[in-house]
Amino acid sequence: MQTKKIILPVIFILSVLASSAESQIVYQQPGSSILKFHYNRWTLDDPSGTENIILQRTVIFSGFLPLRDNFEARYYIAQGYNNLDYGSGETDISGLSDLRIQMSHSFVKDQILLSAGVNLPTGKRELDPVTDRAIIEFLSFDFLSLPMRRYGEGLGFNLQAGGAKEAGRFKYGLSAVYDYCGKYEPYSDGGDYDPGDAISANATAAATIRKIDYSGDIGFSVFGTDQLDGDNIYKQGPQFNARLMAVYPADKYSATFGIRMILRGRNKRYSVTDGVIDSQLKKYGDEFDSFLRIAYNVGKGSQLAGLVGMRQILTSEEYLGKSSIYHFGADFNKSFSERFSLDLGLIYHTGSTDYDDIDIRGIQVAGGLRVAY
Repeated sequence: MQTKKIILPVIFILSVLASSAESQIVYQQPGSSILKFHYNRWTLDDPSGTENIILQRTVIFSGFLPLRDNFEARYYIAQGYNNLDYGSGETDISGLSDLRIQMSHSFVKDQILLSAGVNLPTGKRELDPVTDRAIIEFLSFDFLSLPMRRYGEGLGFNLQAGGAKEAGRFKYGLSAVYDYCGKYEPYSDGGDYDPGDAISANATAAATIRKIDYSGDIGFSVFGTDQLDGDNIYKQGPQFNARLMAVYPADKYSATFGIRMILRGRNKRYSVTDGVIDSQLKKYGDEFDSFLRIAYNVGKGSQLAGLVGMRQILTSEEYLGKSSIYHFGADFNKSFSERFSLDLGLIYHTGSTDYDDIDIRGIQVAGGLRVAY
């Protein structure tokens, strides 16, 4: 069966829930590969006057491969280098991430999408428990925007199912995802760590009203209990998220406005001696984000855009107070032909965390090449 395009909500749902797979099936869409480079530098000035600097350079290789009508594959792998200068010392770590492969198939005139993915443990594991752990802890800070937060994990897989319908000007859909996370040894001589599995459900809708394209979704995720050498150690709290986006397209320019909300439950930490619950606190606070992006067509196949955004992360119950981060950026996209395109971007971040006690500055430079075949 030849298809024209899978209904928009399914694309939106599964692109949100799958970190590396867009799960889009379009008839006669050519295969493509993307090579992307990111440079990130964040500076944290604490009240004592100490300047902590985390620098990350990543090279990401991803691609799309059409297998036949209604059936496709996507892949993703990254190489990352991190350097941490935290006043009293300096350390660095480099290595591969895991290879992720996602296979998707649409059915029933593109109203149902089934997808399965695998996480192959090609990334760096058994890290140094002292020097490497310091970097990993910095990468886990929720107020930092970084393309690569972890290296190798265990063998894992995910199963996804989504359905969509169209009623007049409205499109809507539902989806569910199950993520199985296999055990691995994250730190040398640190024991076998088994992350809890995760189940997510999502509902989305889209409509065009008075020349403005609206889309939104709500989602809920629950997580299993993490174990170390078979003993319970941690359970991430449930998470609710919602987002709304509006796009105004025009001949010369387009404007996109988006807002997002993340509500997080309390996590459980277990005693390593007797397995009882030691604490039930929020490691990360609830989050509210917004952005505005205006893009101008500056020539045939060329687009120049400006971006402003804001993140507000409420108080963590474990270690940090409220965070406020502001973003200012610009990007340029150029399509040289149907098979070759280039994109460049620059974003500056500024703000504070822990009730303004820690000043934050960051810069991101990115560039990417896309080749279709």
